[in-house]
Amino acid sequence: MRINRVLSISALAANALSSTFEPADFNITEALLGNGVNITAFPELAGLVERSDLKACSIACNALRFTFGSDSVLLQGSPAYDNFTADYWAAQQANVNPYCVFKPANALQVSTVVLLARLAQCPFAVKGGGHAAFAGGSSIEGGITIALEKMNEVTLSPDKKLAHVGAGNRWGSVYKTLEQHGLEVIGGRIAPVGVSGLTLGGGISHFANRYGWACDNVESFETVTASGVIVNASPQTFPDLYWALRGGGNNFGVVTKFNMRTFVQGPMWGGQRAHIESEWDKVYTAYYNLAKNAAKDLKQAQIVSFALQAGNKIAAEDLEYSDPTPWPPVFDEWKAIPAVMDGTSVANLSTLVQNLGAGAPDGVQETYWDRTFKLDRDLMKTFIDTFFEMLAPIEDAEGILPVLSFQAITVPAMEAMEQNGGNALGLDASQGPIFIANLAILWSNAADNNRIFSFSNNLYNRLVAEAGKKGLNNDYIYMNYASPYQDVVASYGAANKQKLKKIASIYDPAAVFQNLQPGYFKLEGAPYGAFPA
Repeated sequence: MRINRVLSISALAANALSSTFEPADFNITEALLGNGVNITAFPELAGLVERSDLKACSIACNALRFTFGSDSVLLQGSPAYDNFTADYWAAQQANVNPYCVFKPANALQVSTVVLLARLAQCPFAVKGGGHAAFAGGSSIEGGITIALEKMNEVTLSPDKKLAHVGAGNRWGSVYKTLEQHGLEVIGGRIAPVGVSGLTLGGGISHFANRYGWACDNVESFETVTASGVIVNASPQTFPDLYWALRGGGNNFGVVTKFNMRTFVQGPMWGGQRAHIESEWDKVYTAYYNLAKNAAKDLKQAQIVSFALQAGNKIAAEDLEYSDPTPWPPVFDEWKAIPAVMDGTSVANLSTLVQNLGAGAPDGVQETYWDRTFKLDRDLMKTFIDTFFEMLAPIEDAEGILPVLSFQAITVPAMEAMEQNGGNALGLDASQGPIFIANLAILWSNAADNNRIFSFSNNLYNRLVAEAGKKGLNNDYIYMNYASPYQDVVASYGAANKQKLKKIASIYDPAAVFQNLQPGYFKLEGAPYGAFPA
């Protein structure tokens, strides 16, 4: 009998509205018994109720192997373990060595590993797609990495209005599945990015002008809480948790399934173009005008990036339009700019996101940084001038590709975020439009890490200073592009941060997801603290 699974929704909701979701007399061993796991079968684990031990993770991993089989638990030294750790986007994450890797098949197994980790006090991380750009984002040294890759179902509700998307999916496979039904969901723009991390961090989409971000289009989140209870957080049930999961990251539980609203979508038009430096004044103007006037055609999306590639300066935009209409009038200003490369075409979304991700290879050193600013054409030009001016000290790094991109958060997108009670991001449509300045650098040699991180920090200090001269700074930091030296949750505003902390104290009074799951962006401070002086 799974005791902790049979509480009624009304009883759970009533408890959630009290001071804490978890009872004061909560007993981990009883919760495990409710999951069908009797820890008396593991004498060492039973002893951990009363003692702390350096072998805690060894004991927890052995308990997982005994309970779920060796195929579900990878141990150091095995080829399967080595293949797993190598399969991260950023080399920094691939160099992290968990004590074991657990691959749950369903939410109940996730519940069990959370409870075992809590009982043993063994730290853990959760990997969806593994696309974080710093060590510890979805990996843990010496602990348990919970890999959700087996939880990759994509199914439709009988009326096809909802897609049930397992948290181990990546966006490319989700789109391919839904395209067979003439449908899509709001999600990421690069095929190998994981559903889980992108959505919990907000989730910019090609369709943001019409629908908001990915987190705003989740009907409910199937979530394993710190006490092992599995809930569906929605506007009707656990609405506070539902709000927190819309941008609050991994601070409240392990989301195992996203029930996402679908929309009708067939082939669309889009792709990338590139321009030499003599055309950049036109590029700034085209980007600014469309971001400023996004409401005139909500079917469009744009990104513009500036890079130094093999010693050459290049600007490239990605344009997307949700109808299969080549060069719709909304892009007339872009069309008039001569291009040295044009990869636009009519294609399915799955093809477009595969193409956009082609320039982001796996297995190299990576760093991401971002900050938002009020939309201003001249400020964008100042930022690009500053970027190239400051690059000299790192240009000789082996395999380096530095890119500074602009991504607008338009007024229509912010208005769409307000649906179903809004999200946790703290964005205000009356203050828009704003734009994200996202620095992305890849390089080959870890020996160059420190100087590239120093460059990145110095660049952002300069950008903030330049924007400050014109009163154009905005506090918001997009979680999925942030560096481990940036305090993302604080950028949501003091009121939202306090609300998130209050919700965490209700559903996780023991701070399991703050302390035992230390990676990625927590409710207090940056993952790595302030950048070293």
